[in-house]
Amino acid sequence: MVLDFIKNTIKKTFPFTHNMRYDVQTFKIMKIVLENESTFIDVGCHKGEVLDQALKLSPMGSHFAYEPIPYLYDELKVKYKDKCVVKNFAISDNSGNSDFHHVVSNPAYSGIKKRSYPKEEKISKIKIKTTTLDDQLINENRVDLIKIDVEGGEFGVLKGAEKVIEKFHPVIIFEHGLGASDYYNTSSEDIFDFFENSKYSLFTLKGFIGESSPLQKDKFNDLYNRNKEYYFLAMFKV
Repeated sequence: MVLDFIKNTIKKTFPFTHNMRYDVQTFKIMKIVLENESTFIDVGCHKGEVLDQALKLSPMGSHFAYEPIPYLYDELKVKYKDKCVVKNFAISDNSGNSDFHHVVSNPAYSGIKKRSYPKEEKISKIKIKTTTLDDQLINENRVDLIKIDVEGGEFGVLKGAEKVIEKFHPVIIFEHGLGASDYYNTSSEDIFDFFENSKYSLFTLKGFIGESSPLQKDKFNDLYNRNKEYYFLAMFKV
């Protein structure tokens, strides 16, 4: 009873947010998917919280991190020196140069396009380089898990990774929510159809962990349109 009281007190003092729940679920999925020599791809690495887990779970694997914000990239290069490949790119469906909206007051919201934000933010428009996962990874030996967190630009990442997806059939954890993807003119139907054509099934993170049935198109659309979930998992249909 004392332990239950402590847990309830912690929950009241520090509310368990959606993002915290998604982080916990992501780490559980990584334990399921990754092996000692697996290759993990972190698209939108930020400060490396998820990459840290990949290094622990796959110490003999090859890992790739992509972060377009210059100062975060510089910090990652120092932090992961000789541990994995870190590159200063935004991942998209083309290689070149692009404007990028750096949300100075909350860098995790940064992206190629300006999106909606919960509150007023300080934004600086910068120039960044873009590339595709196909250009970066097609000659690798394996790709086991891709995490995509790019504040609405996930469809571009996927379109630029079609060859990698076809060759390696990686598990893909991706953010896809209203207030972000719609600013890229991307709908839930676009995402569902892309994965359906790639012979992939979609799950909520909780559903994958609990071995639930894949999401049907109407259910996926409903979760997106009601903003009930904004992180999902895609897995190749075996």
